[in-house]
Amino acid sequence: MILNPAQDIRIGGRMSSAAYQFTLQSQDLDALKYWAPIVYENLKKIPILVDVNSDQQNAGLQASVIVDRDTASRLGLSAAQIDAALYSSFGQRPVSTMYTALNQYHVVLEVDPRFQTGPEALSSIYVPSFAGQQVPLSTLTKSEVIAAPIVVNHQGLFPSTTISFNLKPGVALGDAVNAIRQIEQQSGKPASLVTTFQGNANAFLSALSGEVLLIAAALVVIYIILGVLYESLVHPVPSGGAWSL
Repeated sequence: MILNPAQDIRIGGRMSSAAYQFTLQSQDLDALKYWAPIVYENLKKIPILVDVNSDQQNAGLQASVIVDRDTASRLGLSAAQIDAALYSSFGQRPVSTMYTALNQYHVVLEVDPRFQTGPEALSSIYVPSFAGQQVPLSTLTKSEVIAAPIVVNHQGLFPSTTISFNLKPGVALGDAVNAIRQIEQQSGKPASLVTTFQGNANAFLSALSGEVLLIAAALVVIYIILGVLYESLVHPVPSGGAWSL
């Protein structure tokens, strides 16, 4: 459980488990899965950041079924037959429709849920060959269980991972941004991995982006006002240093 202060106005307008967000985006999902945990661990080491957390969820399991095509060919089985058997067992293949006076119900074919708990269910599934023999899938397939994301977050059109964080009391957001950028440069991430600040942090950076222009405009306005007061745009301030009201 993560506690957040209730704010009537959120400048960034983005909800998350912390006040500030740092987002990683990439067209390559594998690169994002590899680099996001590295950046996350590096940000946790920054002493001025607290409540660092990530929305990446890679704790799921995925079972990949690898078909031995040579063995299947010797047994007279095609890839389409194996695919149809797997879809009928674990997919949602409708085989009939039951009609009543007020409604209709689709009958879906699947393996008994008791045998859907793991890859060992493949040994209980048989595929009919062209010769009429029932061939167990376990004789021509092997399964591989790997880690897989439970959900893939997106920002715009690309997969993304958002790392949220808060600041220690008395720490300026500008110092946190500089520390994160320094860690980012030292990590050696590829150019295909794009990083941006979001929410309140993005609003802060947007406000600072025009600071130089604002200061320059303020100096120009002061120069013009002094020139009008002392009736000289060449030397708006009297050379003698005397000021009069």
